[in-house]
Amino acid sequence: MVTLKSENTDLAMINQKPVLLVGGKGGVGKTTCAAAIAAHMAAAGRKTLLITSDMTPSLSDVLERQIGNNVTPVSENLDAYEISQETIVSWWRSRFGRDFSDILEHIVDLESLDKESQHQLLDYIGSAPSLREETMLDVIRDMSENRGYNQIVWDTAPAGETLNLLNMPTNIRKHLRAGVRVFEGLDRIGKQLIGRRSIAGIMDEWCRASEDISGFLHVSSAFLIVANPEALVVNQARRLMATLLDYKLTIHGLIINRVIADPDSPTLAAMQGRQGAYIEELKRLAGERPVATLPFSLTEIRGLKRLQEIGEMIRTDLFV
Repeated sequence: MVTLKSENTDLAMINQKPVLLVGGKGGVGKTTCAAAIAAHMAAAGRKTLLITSDMTPSLSDVLERQIGNNVTPVSENLDAYEISQETIVSWWRSRFGRDFSDILEHIVDLESLDKESQHQLLDYIGSAPSLREETMLDVIRDMSENRGYNQIVWDTAPAGETLNLLNMPTNIRKHLRAGVRVFEGLDRIGKQLIGRRSIAGIMDEWCRASEDISGFLHVSSAFLIVANPEALVVNQARRLMATLLDYKLTIHGLIINRVIADPDSPTLAAMQGRQGAYIEELKRLAGERPVATLPFSLTEIRGLKRLQEIGEMIRTDLFV
Protein backbone atom coordinates (compact mmCIF):
# COMPACT_ATOMS: atom_id res chain seq x y z
CA MET A 1 0.00 0.00 0.00
CA VAL A 2 1.14 3.57 -0.69
CA THR A 3 1.82 5.73 2.36
CA LEU A 4 1.04 9.40 1.95
CA LYS A 5 3.63 11.46 3.81
CA SER A 6 3.53 15.11 4.72
CA GLU A 7 6.37 17.48 3.96
CA ASN A 8 5.73 19.15 7.33
CA THR A 9 5.27 16.77 10.25
CA ASP A 10 5.76 19.37 13.01
CA LEU A 11 2.96 18.70 15.48
CA ALA A 12 3.09 22.31 16.69
CA MET A 13 2.10 23.63 13.28
CA ILE A 14 -1.61 23.57 14.22
CA ASN A 15 -0.94 26.59 16.43
CA GLN A 16 0.07 28.49 13.28
CA LYS A 17 -3.14 27.57 11.43
CA PRO A 18 -6.11 29.64 12.63
CA VAL A 19 -8.58 27.61 10.55
CA LEU A 20 -8.92 23.87 11.14
CA LEU A 21 -11.07 22.06 8.57
CA VAL A 22 -12.61 18.78 9.71
CA GLY A 23 -13.61 16.68 6.72
CA GLY A 24 -14.49 13.22 5.53
CA LYS A 25 -17.24 11.09 4.10
CA GLY A 26 -20.77 11.93 5.19
CA GLY A 27 -21.84 10.02 8.28
CA VAL A 28 -18.40 9.34 9.79
CA GLY A 29 -18.94 11.68 12.75
CA LYS A 30 -17.05 14.74 11.56
CA THR A 31 -19.58 17.19 13.07
CA THR A 32 -19.19 15.55 16.48
CA CYS A 33 -15.39 15.57 16.15
CA ALA A 34 -15.35 19.22 15.05
CA ALA A 35 -17.63 20.21 17.94
CA ALA A 36 -15.48 18.22 20.40
CA ILE A 37 -12.27 19.91 19.22
CA ALA A 38 -13.88 23.36 19.38
CA ALA A 39 -15.34 22.71 22.86
CA HIS A 40 -11.96 21.60 24.18
CA MET A 41 -10.10 24.55 22.64
CA ALA A 42 -12.62 26.96 24.15
CA ALA A 43 -12.36 25.31 27.57
CA ALA A 44 -8.58 25.70 27.32
CA GLY A 45 -9.03 29.46 26.89
CA ARG A 46 -8.86 29.92 23.13
CA LYS A 47 -11.54 32.17 21.63
CA THR A 48 -13.08 29.66 19.22
CA LEU A 49 -15.70 29.76 16.48
CA LEU A 50 -17.30 26.49 15.38
CA ILE A 51 -18.67 26.72 11.83
CA THR A 52 -20.58 24.30 9.67
CA SER A 53 -21.11 24.73 5.94
CA ASP A 54 -23.07 21.51 5.60
CA MET A 55 -26.40 22.33 3.97
CA THR A 56 -28.07 19.87 6.40
CA PRO A 57 -26.38 21.04 9.62
CA SER A 58 -26.58 19.11 12.89
CA LEU A 59 -24.68 21.44 15.22
CA SER A 60 -27.87 22.25 17.12
CA ASP A 61 -28.38 18.57 17.90
CA VAL A 62 -24.77 17.99 18.95
CA LEU A 63 -24.54 21.14 21.10
CA GLU A 64 -28.08 20.70 22.46
CA ARG A 65 -29.01 24.30 21.75
CA GLN A 66 -30.39 26.16 18.78
CA ILE A 67 -27.67 27.31 16.38
CA GLY A 68 -28.80 29.17 13.31
CA ASN A 69 -27.75 31.56 10.61
CA ASN A 70 -26.09 33.95 13.07
CA VAL A 71 -23.02 33.71 15.26
CA THR A 72 -24.43 32.21 18.46
CA PRO A 73 -22.66 32.20 21.87
CA VAL A 74 -22.48 28.64 23.24
CA SER A 75 -20.20 29.02 26.25
CA GLU A 76 -17.31 31.16 27.43
CA ASN A 77 -14.87 31.41 24.50
CA LEU A 78 -17.08 29.34 22.18
CA ASP A 79 -19.42 30.61 19.45
CA ALA A 80 -21.13 28.56 16.74
CA TYR A 81 -22.47 29.44 13.30
CA GLU A 82 -24.40 27.51 10.66
CA ILE A 83 -23.61 29.28 7.38
CA SER A 84 -26.69 29.22 5.19
CA GLN A 85 -27.08 29.75 1.47
CA GLU A 86 -28.82 33.05 2.26
CA THR A 87 -25.76 34.28 4.14
CA ILE A 88 -23.47 33.33 1.28
CA VAL A 89 -25.61 35.10 -1.32
CA SER A 90 -25.95 38.20 0.89
CA TRP A 91 -22.18 38.34 1.46
CA TRP A 92 -21.53 37.93 -2.27
CA ARG A 93 -23.92 40.75 -3.12
CA SER A 94 -22.26 43.08 -0.62
CA ARG A 95 -18.79 42.30 -2.02
CA PHE A 96 -19.40 41.90 -5.75
CA GLY A 97 -23.00 42.89 -6.52
CA ARG A 98 -22.06 46.41 -7.66
CA ASP A 99 -19.43 45.03 -10.03
CA PHE A 100 -21.90 42.61 -11.56
CA SER A 101 -24.43 45.39 -11.99
CA ASP A 102 -21.84 47.46 -13.86
CA ILE A 103 -21.12 44.55 -16.18
CA LEU A 104 -24.76 43.65 -16.76
CA GLU A 105 -25.61 47.23 -17.60
CA HIS A 106 -23.37 46.87 -20.65
CA ILE A 107 -25.54 44.00 -21.83
CA VAL A 108 -28.98 44.21 -20.18
CA ASP A 109 -31.18 47.22 -19.63
CA LEU A 110 -31.34 46.81 -15.86
CA GLU A 111 -33.41 49.95 -15.47
CA SER A 112 -36.22 48.25 -17.36
CA LEU A 113 -36.36 45.54 -14.67
CA ASP A 114 -38.19 46.06 -11.41
CA LYS A 115 -36.20 45.91 -8.17
CA GLU A 116 -37.30 42.36 -7.36
CA SER A 117 -36.18 41.10 -10.77
CA GLN A 118 -32.83 42.86 -10.40
CA HIS A 119 -32.29 41.20 -7.02
CA GLN A 120 -33.33 37.80 -8.39
CA LEU A 121 -30.88 38.15 -11.26
CA LEU A 122 -27.98 39.00 -8.93
CA ASP A 123 -28.96 36.22 -6.51
CA TYR A 124 -29.02 33.72 -9.36
CA ILE A 125 -25.57 34.71 -10.58
CA GLY A 126 -24.19 34.79 -7.04
CA SER A 127 -25.40 31.27 -6.28
CA ALA A 128 -23.30 29.64 -9.02
CA PRO A 129 -21.39 26.65 -7.54
CA SER A 130 -17.83 28.01 -7.83
CA LEU A 131 -18.88 31.44 -6.57
CA ARG A 132 -20.61 29.78 -3.63
CA GLU A 133 -17.40 28.06 -2.52
CA GLU A 134 -15.31 31.20 -3.01
CA THR A 135 -17.77 33.40 -1.14
CA MET A 136 -18.08 30.92 1.72
CA LEU A 137 -14.29 30.89 2.13
CA ASP A 138 -14.25 34.69 2.01
CA VAL A 139 -16.80 34.76 4.87
CA ILE A 140 -14.58 32.45 6.92
CA ARG A 141 -11.47 34.48 6.12
CA ASP A 142 -13.25 37.59 7.43
CA MET A 143 -14.23 35.73 10.60
CA SER A 144 -10.64 34.63 11.10
CA GLU A 145 -8.95 37.94 10.39
CA ASN A 146 -11.40 40.51 11.74
CA ARG A 147 -13.56 39.00 14.48
CA GLY A 148 -11.04 38.30 17.24
CA TYR A 149 -11.05 34.50 17.17
CA ASN A 150 -7.92 32.53 18.01
CA GLN A 151 -9.24 29.44 16.27
CA ILE A 152 -11.94 28.56 13.78
CA VAL A 153 -13.00 24.92 13.58
CA TRP A 154 -14.81 24.30 10.31
CA ASP A 155 -17.13 21.31 10.00
CA THR A 156 -16.98 21.03 6.24
CA ALA A 157 -19.58 19.53 3.93
CA PRO A 158 -19.13 15.86 2.91
CA ALA A 159 -15.92 15.07 1.03
CA GLY A 160 -17.32 15.52 -2.49
CA GLU A 161 -18.35 19.11 -1.74
CA THR A 162 -15.02 19.80 -0.08
CA LEU A 163 -13.32 18.86 -3.35
CA ASN A 164 -15.48 21.49 -5.07
CA LEU A 165 -13.95 24.00 -2.66
CA LEU A 166 -10.44 22.90 -3.68
CA ASN A 167 -11.26 23.18 -7.39
CA MET A 168 -12.83 26.61 -6.87
CA PRO A 169 -9.78 28.81 -7.61
CA THR A 170 -9.02 27.00 -10.87
CA ASN A 171 -12.64 27.09 -12.03
CA ILE A 172 -13.06 30.77 -11.14
CA ARG A 173 -9.83 31.86 -12.83
CA LYS A 174 -10.53 29.83 -15.97
CA HIS A 175 -14.00 31.31 -16.28
CA LEU A 176 -12.94 34.87 -15.57
CA ARG A 177 -9.93 34.81 -17.88
CA ALA A 178 -12.23 33.74 -20.68
CA GLY A 179 -14.60 36.55 -19.73
CA VAL A 180 -11.80 39.09 -19.92
CA ARG A 181 -11.12 38.14 -23.54
CA VAL A 182 -14.80 38.12 -24.44
CA PHE A 183 -15.50 41.55 -22.97
CA GLU A 184 -12.40 43.39 -24.14
CA GLY A 185 -14.23 44.39 -27.33
CA LEU A 186 -17.24 45.57 -25.37
CA ASP A 187 -14.91 47.58 -23.17
CA ARG A 188 -13.57 49.50 -26.11
CA ILE A 189 -17.08 50.35 -27.30
CA GLY A 190 -18.40 50.99 -23.81
CA LYS A 191 -15.61 53.36 -22.86
CA GLN A 192 -16.23 55.43 -25.98
CA LEU A 193 -19.97 55.52 -25.45
CA ILE A 194 -20.48 55.70 -21.69
CA GLY A 195 -17.08 55.83 -19.99
CA ARG A 196 -17.88 53.14 -17.44
CA ARG A 197 -15.34 51.01 -15.62
CA SER A 198 -13.55 48.43 -17.72
CA ILE A 199 -15.31 45.03 -17.61
CA ALA A 200 -12.00 43.30 -18.25
CA GLY A 201 -10.52 45.32 -15.39
CA ILE A 202 -13.31 44.27 -13.03
CA MET A 203 -12.82 40.63 -13.96
CA ASP A 204 -9.08 40.95 -13.47
CA GLU A 205 -9.78 42.26 -9.95
CA TRP A 206 -11.95 39.20 -9.32
CA CYS A 207 -9.13 36.93 -10.47
CA ARG A 208 -6.78 38.55 -7.98
CA ALA A 209 -9.40 38.29 -5.22
CA SER A 210 -9.84 34.57 -6.00
CA GLU A 211 -6.09 34.06 -5.82
CA ASP A 212 -5.96 35.87 -2.45
CA ILE A 213 -8.73 33.67 -1.06
CA SER A 214 -6.97 30.55 -2.36
CA GLY A 215 -3.77 31.77 -0.72
CA PHE A 216 -5.59 32.11 2.60
CA LEU A 217 -6.73 28.48 2.35
CA HIS A 218 -3.13 27.34 1.79
CA VAL A 219 -1.43 29.54 4.37
CA SER A 220 -3.92 29.68 7.22
CA SER A 221 -5.69 26.32 7.26
CA ALA A 222 -5.01 22.69 8.09
CA PHE A 223 -7.17 19.63 7.48
CA LEU A 224 -8.17 16.85 9.83
CA ILE A 225 -9.61 13.77 8.14
CA VAL A 226 -12.26 11.79 10.01
CA ALA A 227 -12.78 8.17 8.96
CA ASN A 228 -14.42 5.01 10.20
CA PRO A 229 -12.72 1.60 9.84
CA GLU A 230 -14.89 0.53 6.91
CA ALA A 231 -13.95 -0.29 3.31
CA LEU A 232 -15.87 2.51 1.55
CA VAL A 233 -14.78 5.13 4.09
CA VAL A 234 -11.13 4.08 3.88
CA ASN A 235 -11.21 4.30 0.09
CA GLN A 236 -12.69 7.79 0.16
CA ALA A 237 -10.23 8.91 2.86
CA ARG A 238 -7.40 7.73 0.61
CA ARG A 239 -8.73 9.75 -2.32
CA LEU A 240 -9.33 12.84 -0.18
CA MET A 241 -5.84 12.74 1.31
CA ALA A 242 -4.25 12.28 -2.09
CA THR A 243 -6.20 15.23 -3.47
CA LEU A 244 -5.28 17.48 -0.54
CA LEU A 245 -1.61 16.63 -1.02
CA ASP A 246 -1.91 17.24 -4.75
CA TYR A 247 -3.20 20.75 -3.95
CA LYS A 248 -0.30 21.16 -1.48
CA LEU A 249 -2.65 21.73 1.45
CA THR A 250 -1.67 20.90 5.02
CA ILE A 251 -3.08 17.68 6.48
CA HIS A 252 -2.50 17.78 10.22
CA GLY A 253 -3.73 14.32 11.12
CA LEU A 254 -6.39 11.64 11.07
CA ILE A 255 -9.21 10.69 13.45
CA ILE A 256 -10.35 7.06 13.33
CA ASN A 257 -13.84 7.11 14.77
CA ARG A 258 -16.10 4.33 16.13
CA VAL A 259 -13.36 1.86 16.96
CA ILE A 260 -14.59 -1.16 18.92
CA ALA A 261 -12.16 -1.68 21.80
CA ASP A 262 -13.92 -3.99 24.30
CA PRO A 263 -16.64 -6.00 22.56
CA ASP A 264 -19.23 -7.43 24.92
CA SER A 265 -21.26 -9.39 22.38
CA PRO A 266 -20.54 -11.76 19.48
CA THR A 267 -21.76 -9.12 17.04
CA LEU A 268 -19.35 -6.47 18.31
CA ALA A 269 -16.54 -9.02 18.43
CA ALA A 270 -17.14 -9.84 14.76
CA MET A 271 -17.16 -6.13 13.89
CA GLN A 272 -13.91 -5.63 15.80
CA GLY A 273 -12.32 -8.41 13.78
CA ARG A 274 -13.28 -6.71 10.53
CA GLN A 275 -12.06 -3.31 11.72
CA GLY A 276 -8.47 -4.35 12.38
CA ALA A 277 -7.23 -4.34 8.79
CA TYR A 278 -8.95 -1.03 8.02
CA ILE A 279 -7.45 0.63 11.10
CA GLU A 280 -3.98 -0.45 10.02
CA GLU A 281 -4.62 0.83 6.50
CA LEU A 282 -5.74 4.23 7.83
CA LYS A 283 -2.62 4.43 9.98
CA ARG A 284 -0.48 3.66 6.92
CA LEU A 285 -2.28 6.40 5.01
CA ALA A 286 -1.56 8.86 7.81
CA GLY A 287 2.16 8.16 7.52
CA GLU A 288 4.05 10.35 9.99
CA ARG A 289 1.00 12.41 10.88
CA PRO A 290 -0.64 11.93 14.28
CA VAL A 291 -3.65 9.63 14.54
CA ALA A 292 -6.39 9.71 17.18
CA THR A 293 -8.77 6.81 17.75
CA LEU A 294 -12.20 7.28 19.28
CA PRO A 295 -14.23 4.40 20.71
CA PHE A 296 -17.50 3.12 19.35
CA SER A 297 -20.37 4.42 21.47
CA LEU A 298 -23.86 3.02 21.78
CA THR A 299 -25.10 6.40 22.99
CA GLU A 300 -25.11 9.68 21.11
CA ILE A 301 -22.42 12.18 22.03
CA ARG A 302 -24.14 15.43 22.88
CA GLY A 303 -23.68 18.41 25.16
CA LEU A 304 -20.61 20.45 26.09
CA LYS A 305 -19.38 18.23 28.93
CA ARG A 306 -19.32 15.08 26.81
CA LEU A 307 -17.88 16.95 23.84
CA GLN A 308 -15.06 18.34 25.99
CA GLU A 309 -14.22 14.80 27.11
CA ILE A 310 -13.98 13.64 23.51
CA GLY A 311 -12.01 16.77 22.64
CA GLU A 312 -9.46 15.92 25.35
CA MET A 313 -9.05 12.44 23.86
CA ILE A 314 -8.42 13.97 20.44
CA ARG A 315 -6.00 16.57 21.85
CA THR A 316 -3.91 13.94 23.60
CA ASP A 317 -3.19 12.20 20.29
CA LEU A 318 -3.26 15.04 17.78
CA PHE A 319 -2.13 18.25 19.46
CA VAL A 320 0.65 17.23 21.84
